[in-house]
Amino acid sequence: MLHASVPGFEGGYIGVDVFFVISGFVITRLLLRQPERSIRENLAHFYVRRIRRIVPAATVVLVVTVMAAYVLLGANFNVQLLGDVRWAALFGENFRLINTGSNYFIPGLAPSLVTHYWSLAVEEQFYLVYPVIIFAIVRYVPSANRVRALVGFLVLAVVLSSWWSYHLTAVNPVAAYYSPFTRFWQFALGGLVAVIPVAWARRTPLANAIAAGLALVVIAVAALRLNAFSAYPGLLAWWPSAAAAVLLWTGESSLRAAPAAWLSWRPLGYVGDISYSLYLWHFMWLMLPLQLVHPISSPLARIIEIAGAVVCAVVSYHLIENPIRRSKQLGRDPWATGLLLVICLVLSWDVTFSVGRLVHVS
Repeated sequence: MLHASVPGFEGGYIGVDVFFVISGFVITRLLLRQPERSIRENLAHFYVRRIRRIVPAATVVLVVTVMAAYVLLGANFNVQLLGDVRWAALFGENFRLINTGSNYFIPGLAPSLVTHYWSLAVEEQFYLVYPVIIFAIVRYVPSANRVRALVGFLVLAVVLSSWWSYHLTAVNPVAAYYSPFTRFWQFALGGLVAVIPVAWARRTPLANAIAAGLALVVIAVAALRLNAFSAYPGLLAWWPSAAAAVLLWTGESSLRAAPAAWLSWRPLGYVGDISYSLYLWHFMWLMLPLQLVHPISSPLARIIEIAGAVVCAVVSYHLIENPIRRSKQLGRDPWATGLLLVICLVLSWDVTFSVGRLVHVS
């Protein structure tokens, strides 16, 4: 909503916070369901799946973004995009934005067309470390103390990271917004919900339904009341993050007419399925027209751009995401997945060097 400039939803950036909490919840459950294998084997299995799930679609969007920007922007083409794409391909766009002092909340300042890759970078940086710790606890802590050890680690991560977020927001708001260390607590919060026994949630379906309704209200209020001038993330990030955690918790057991049932509606489920591809494609569609020599900006143009992003997301989901992540051959051969990663990196970097040469020639 923020990127689409929907009136009244200046706080639409809280969607990232909700996503981080959900991601922590989903991945923690996935990690805890892994079979009894060595840490090395479980890590290899996890990272191979992540590569197949994340990298190919992200690479296609990076390549298309560079080519579309070069062809369509003409004199307005910003060569800084080439460096941004290289960092994005290495899942380091957030550090690039911190180092350049970029802030896409500044009115009139055209953001990089791959600015949104910062949140993907933060997610992958978290998952470089998090699975190691989870697998180590599961492997070496006796089963009788395992849940307490997991809860203790996650609570400590939430406390330390959220405190650093609060501190850094006042000192360096750009770094606070993009830093992985100010965001890790949101993944850990989702992980904490995943670790708490499901039976606890099933005791109070009525209370769960009421809490879920209140959580949706909190998220809506945050989206409506927060804006580009809010001291974010800081303490304010607790609004959407805590509300998302409550929705995840109450979704374990609630009344049939509760929000959990609404959110399970099949069309919304499909939007969730294509959400990763939609996340990748939407920024180029919404931002590139604004950077043209003669910018395109109208309500009708916005509708067409959103429709274009959705179409690209659907195509990407069915023709790139699903075939690659469900490939039995890649699933059997981790070395093939490693080669796929190398090919994707080479493609991303090669297109930037090729376009860079064309820019200098012209």
